[in-house]
Amino acid sequence: MRAIVDGEPQARAWLTAIEAGAVQAVAPDLVHAEVANALRKYVPGHRLTPEAADERLSLALDLPLTIVPTRILARHALALAVTRGVSAYDGLYLALALGFDATLVTADRRLAAAAAGARVELLPPV
Repeated sequence: MRAIVDGEPQARAWLTAIEAGAVQAVAPDLVHAEVANALRKYVPGHRLTPEAADERLSLALDLPLTIVPTRILARHALALAVTRGVSAYDGLYLALALGFDATLVTADRRLAAAAAGARVELLPPV
């Protein structure tokens, strides 16, 4: 959301690197549903029209992501959620960052704080 709605420069740089293939992005298979749900929240306040939200969803759907089934991640995500006090959804992203030795890019300060052992890039608040 920071890149495709807010245009936040640091988030936009990550998105550009993913689009260019300079960075391999990995996400759980629920990522597109999460993006759609987040975009939905911008419509009632008239921050985005339904058409603009759909255009931004298309951008997200077209990203060259490596998608990992949640079925593979669920046990590790649950363990991380329980031990680190995050949601199981956030545990999925944390499991990917730890399992792929990848950088977790997030604007969620709570998730970043729970990500001990992972590289984290904390995006600034908008």
